[in-house]
Amino acid sequence: MWEQWLRCRIVKGMFSDELAITYLPRGATNATSVFVPKDFVNGDINQEGKVKVMVFREGDSAWAVLPSAQKMVIPVDEADLIAI
Repeated sequence: MWEQWLRCRIVKGMFSDELAITYLPRGATNATSVFVPKDFVNGDINQEGKVKVMVFREGDSAWAVLPSAQKMVIPVDEADLIAI
């Protein structure tokens, strides 16, 4: 696994130390939205930004572990990943 930024949309979280991020891969119809610690996010509220994730490959697919409390694992479009 390696650390990378994942492009996402940033919205206000429920608490002052968190933000909500929404990720919608190209061509997908369902978005993933989770609350993450503010320290893992780069960008402004109600704008496009990026969240720090752990990435791994399985076969031909890239997957990201989101920094949410549940450590949700989602498939990602490699074009949405940015080196740290």
